[in-house]
Amino acid sequence: MRIIWSKEVDAILSVGRSLESLGIRNWALGSDAALFALESLSDLGIGVLGGDVYVVDGGGVESNYDNWYCNKERGESSDDFVARSISKAKSYILGYQRKGVLFALVPDIDNSGAGSLPDHP
Repeated sequence: MRIIWSKEVDAILSVGRSLESLGIRNWALGSDAALFALESLSDLGIGVLGGDVYVVDGGGVESNYDNWYCNKERGESSDDFVARSISKAKSYILGYQRKGVLFALVPDIDNSGAGSLPDHP
């Protein structure tokens, strides 16, 4: 299997549905799996830069163009950013009104110990 984010992050996110058919190197997860993934990323000290929402349509997956983002604030420590970004992602997912959607998370692996790739999705 080709590594997308890092071995550790891929192991967390790859339980979701692949978005390769859309030309996106990532996975989309149901809300429960996404919330579990956020806890796992937090445990690794990895924040989340944001995410996108997908719907299953006729057996395929497509974006519904809903999303959120979280930028690191000036002077914010890495630990504080991880906590804030994970909290924001959880709030977004828990507050999302439409049922049966999938969430693709964008981990901040450039500022973690998980390693990085030259070309992120």
